[in-house]
Amino acid sequence: MVANTEAPLTQAERKALSDQCMLDAAVRLIVERGPEKTTLKALGEAAGYSRGLVTYRFGSKAGLFKAVIKRVSERFGQEVDAAVAGSTGIDAVLAAAETYYRFVLRSPKDIRAMQILFHSAAEPGSSLTEVVNRVHARQRAQVAEWVAAGQRSGAINPKLCAATFAARFCAYTLGMTFYWMLDSRSIQWEQAHQDFKVSIQQQLAA
Repeated sequence: MVANTEAPLTQAERKALSDQCMLDAAVRLIVERGPEKTTLKALGEAAGYSRGLVTYRFGSKAGLFKAVIKRVSERFGQEVDAAVAGSTGIDAVLAAAETYYRFVLRSPKDIRAMQILFHSAAEPGSSLTEVVNRVHARQRAQVAEWVAAGQRSGAINPKLCAATFAARFCAYTLGMTFYWMLDSRSIQWEQAHQDFKVSIQQQLAA
């Protein structure tokens, strides 16, 4: 007989693991069934947990969807921060564009779920509007700061409005991803990405 030397999971580790399982299942349900049919009961069945635990953890469907948005946006934000790693100006913007492109290819279900929830947030009275606005505002502010830092160093056109460029940058990523979701076969994603990077350099060049 061989003794089991692995230490048992702590309560925090068990919670983190169950959260991960439930959020992974939520992403699958959102992509496969849509938000309307992604109920807490369906999530419990898909993830292998009781509805009571799901309800205790997220409170409501809105709480669940907010948790999905928070998790995916934080994962993407961490990857962007690692890719930028202190860069500013054009280098930072290009690194962020490349990171987003790779993130879409590597985590298509996460991106699809986010796009679906983003569009739900535009519906009148949606409980997701505020949290989605915060995510977008944070992303725009980050891009605008990279541009402003490049302007201060003289590497970026000083007449360019950093906030307007940031809005266009984020709108492009959302729009192209939406087209890709609807008909991926008709979108030459790699070519569009390369063209986008050329456009970034042309727009920002001092």
